[in-house]
Amino acid sequence: MPLLRGGSLFGAPGLCLALSALLAGGSAAFSAETSTVAAESETGQPGPSGAQPPPPAASPSSAANAPAAQAQQFKENHLLGDWGGLRSSLWEKGIQAEVLLITDPYGNPSGGLERGFTTYSMVSADLKVDTGKTLGLKGGQFHVGFAVNFGTQLSQDVVGNTFPIQSSDVAPPGPRLTTLSYSQSLFDDRLNVRLGRLSIDSLYGEEFAASSYFRQFTSVAFNAIPFAIFYNAPGALGYPATTWGARARYRPAGDVYVMAGLYNADPAVGEASVHGLDFTFRGPAFGIGEIGWMRNQGPQATGLPGNLKLGGFVLGGSVPAYDSTQTRGGRHGFYLVGDQALTRLGAKAEGRQLGVFGSLVTAPDEAVSPMPLFFSTGLVVNGPFASRPKDVLALGVAYGGYSAALRRQQQAEALLDAAIRPQVSELTIELSYALQLLPGLTLQPGVQYLIRPGGSPATSNALALGVNAVVSF
Repeated sequence: MPLLRGGSLFGAPGLCLALSALLAGGSAAFSAETSTVAAESETGQPGPSGAQPPPPAASPSSAANAPAAQAQQFKENHLLGDWGGLRSSLWEKGIQAEVLLITDPYGNPSGGLERGFTTYSMVSADLKVDTGKTLGLKGGQFHVGFAVNFGTQLSQDVVGNTFPIQSSDVAPPGPRLTTLSYSQSLFDDRLNVRLGRLSIDSLYGEEFAASSYFRQFTSVAFNAIPFAIFYNAPGALGYPATTWGARARYRPAGDVYVMAGLYNADPAVGEASVHGLDFTFRGPAFGIGEIGWMRNQGPQATGLPGNLKLGGFVLGGSVPAYDSTQTRGGRHGFYLVGDQALTRLGAKAEGRQLGVFGSLVTAPDEAVSPMPLFFSTGLVVNGPFASRPKDVLALGVAYGGYSAALRRQQQAEALLDAAIRPQVSELTIELSYALQLLPGLTLQPGVQYLIRPGGSPATSNALALGVNAVVSF
């Protein structure tokens, strides 16, 4: 029987706004090159699926008219604009507030464990305080954030696949603290250190293994960093979950940077029942490091921008090995992320271009790594039509191969429990088109085809259809 869960299509206020704007024939006002400004996590604007991150906030010292320019930027990038002048007034005092709604009404008319339709959503609120303006401590920033997820998760509750279909399906339902951190830039911004309650990815800007191209998709197979990092290291918490951590980034000169982080990797601190307020240090430790090359991204660069990132991660502690009575540690992996603009479809300032991206994650020890191989690749077109320069067309493929040792264990268990389905691999194909209807309002219809949902050949391939709506207030 088909299922209807999580409210009707009009149960999410953001989607109602989006549909109204579509009928009204609104147009968007975003402009940005489709390049990844690597690791500018504490200065960037939000980059939700289907929307390019707008330029970072201007510095008041950059020009005499900076407040007016910033007020105009708020109007161009947020549905409620400058909040009647309050937003720019706070910005002049060093305070930046962001409120974001992401809602995903999606259904699977065929395939999966069951057929159904659900809506899943997330509302986030963040406050950033520039200590240079408020306390005279140049280069510092406090960041506090909260989020609440609500609705029914289509992947977990209906389809049974591994890569979440809905972009807001990054945490179970419930409210939580997402960020409580302090960052400090030193040596003319060459070194940036961040401490506090963190995650290894970010809703605002970027942390590890990121690409702005990933944000153009609805499926969490792409959005926001390669899925297998979390899947193979369950204590590596991603937004909106948060844990104690420290991250340092050093950019010696030019277009190369190095970045490393160390985090408390106790999975219990990310559970919905503790709401991000478990401040214990039970461990184990999770470490991650990255070196990146940002090609053609300086202010005077005229070439096509691109990024290349190489990293590795390790999770401490030991766990029972698959298909064995022993325990073992050493869970680790490596990743490669790249994106490259291939051609511009107009003037550079328009931000219209065609680009390609790819990611690869390998976790070599199949005895403790459930997904030893993962990759994604695809194309993103910003401004595919001259008449719709702010729209985004995205096509991507993501694949995850499961551990042979895990599969042997599942095959043995399936002899006693027919409900267990040995996992081989899962593949997601997504095609979506994001319409930027109004400043801060994006409507992204999409289709996803899921091959072997949950990794099992016994589960029929699924077709998922729906809309991702993003409202930046």
